[in-house]
Amino acid sequence: MLAIFVAALIVRLHWNSAIHPNGEYIYSDMNGYVKRADTLLKNGFKPHEYSSFFPFGTHWMVAGIKKVFGADNYVAVGRVYAILGAVAVAAAYAVARRASRFSAYVAPAVGLLGIFYYPHLSLGGYILSEIPYCAFFMLTLVFLMRMIDYGRHIDALIMGLCCSIAMCFRPQILLSAATIGLFWIVARKGVPKLRLLHLIESFIPVAIGLALCSQLMHHNTGRRGIISENGSFNLVFGRCHNSKIQSMPDGKGHGRVHFRPPPFLQLNNTERRKKAKGETPAMTLDPALEDTLTYRGYIGDREKHMEFVRECMRITGWWGQLKYSYTNITLLWRHNIPWPDSGRKQWRAITRWWTQRHREVLALPALAGLLLMVRRSTARAGFIAANVLAMVILAAIYFGGTRHRTTYDFTIMIVALEVYAYVIYGAYLGIQKLRARRAK
Repeated sequence: MLAIFVAALIVRLHWNSAIHPNGEYIYSDMNGYVKRADTLLKNGFKPHEYSSFFPFGTHWMVAGIKKVFGADNYVAVGRVYAILGAVAVAAAYAVARRASRFSAYVAPAVGLLGIFYYPHLSLGGYILSEIPYCAFFMLTLVFLMRMIDYGRHIDALIMGLCCSIAMCFRPQILLSAATIGLFWIVARKGVPKLRLLHLIESFIPVAIGLALCSQLMHHNTGRRGIISENGSFNLVFGRCHNSKIQSMPDGKGHGRVHFRPPPFLQLNNTERRKKAKGETPAMTLDPALEDTLTYRGYIGDREKHMEFVRECMRITGWWGQLKYSYTNITLLWRHNIPWPDSGRKQWRAITRWWTQRHREVLALPALAGLLLMVRRSTARAGFIAANVLAMVILAAIYFGGTRHRTTYDFTIMIVALEVYAYVIYGAYLGIQKLRARRAK
C-alpha cells in the first residue's frame, strides 16, 4: 500500500506541476470555488448567502491552503490535490485487499490501475470537489472493512469521521451510507463482527457534522437546511430535463446567475448535430416545460425549484419520470465525456478514450457485480457493490454524467475486477472438472 501511495503521489505531483497546473485552469466551477475561498479569507465567517449554495468543503479547503501557503500559491493547492488523489488510490487498494475473495490478484490490479487512472488524474488538475471527496469516501470504506474484520469501536468512530468530512465536499455519501446500512440488515449473518452498535457509533460523528453544517447554512442564509442549497436546484434538472436554469436580478441583491449541466449540454449538442445531418438522435432530453427555466430572485430558491418539479411531474406523469430516470442513468456512461476536459481540445481525445474503455471494460461487470449483494459468502464485496447501487439511485433521482460517475470509479473498479476474477475462477474449475471426467 505504501508503494502504491508513493507511486500515485509521484505521478500526480508531476501532473499537477508540469503538465496540468491547477492554477492555470481557474474558470467556471473552479473559479467559483476560488472566489468563495477568497471571500472567506477576506470576510471571515461573515454571513454570505452564496457560500451555502454549494457544499462548503472545497472552498474551505482551498481557503485553508491559501491562508497557510499564500493567497496566490496554486502550486501548494496542486500538491494538496496530488496528496489527496494518492490517498484515494492507496485506500482503494486497501479496500480491495479486505473486500475481495481474490485479493492477491484484485487488490494489486486496483492499485496499479489506480496509479495511472486518467479520469482521477485529470480531475486532480482542477480545483473541484471530486478528488478530496473521493479520498475521504475511500477512507470511509477502508474503516468499514476494518470494522467488518475486527468489530472494533474505534474503527466505527473513524469511519463516521471520514464520512462526515466527505459529506462536506459532496453530500452524496449520505446515500451510500444509507444503502450500506440497509444492506447490513440482509447481509449481517455474513459479517458477524459488524453489529448494529457499530453502525450507531459510526453515525455519531455524522450526526454531529450534520448539526454543525446545518448551523452554518442558517448562519449564511437565515434558512434551515443540511449542507447546501443546490439539492433542489439539481432536482429540477432531473425531473424537468431542462438544460439550463437562470435567475434574474430582483432588486434585492441577487444578480443574474445561470447553470447548465455539461452532460445535458453535450446531449443537446449531439441532438442538434444529428438532426442537421438528417439522422435520428439515440437519446434526447425532451424537457417537460422549456429548455431554459428563468425566474427572478436567488438561484438557490428552493420554493421556486419545487414549484418547477411539481409542475414537471404533473405534466409527464410517472411513466415520463421513469423515462427521465433511465436517461439520467444512461448518462453515467454514454452520450457525454467528462467536463472540464470536454471543454478543452487538448484533453478531449484522451478523456473520450478513457470514457469508452471504462464503458467497455468496467461498466457491465460492475452492474453485474450487484449480484454480489445477494449471497452471504460475498457479503464483503457486496458492501462495496452497495455504493454502485447508490450511484445508480442517485443518478436516477437527479441526473447522471461521466464526471459524476468518476467519484465512484474505484468502487466500480473493485466490483468489476471481482466479477472478472469469479468468471476466471469458474472457468478454471470447469476446465478441471472436464479434465477429471476425461481422465476417467
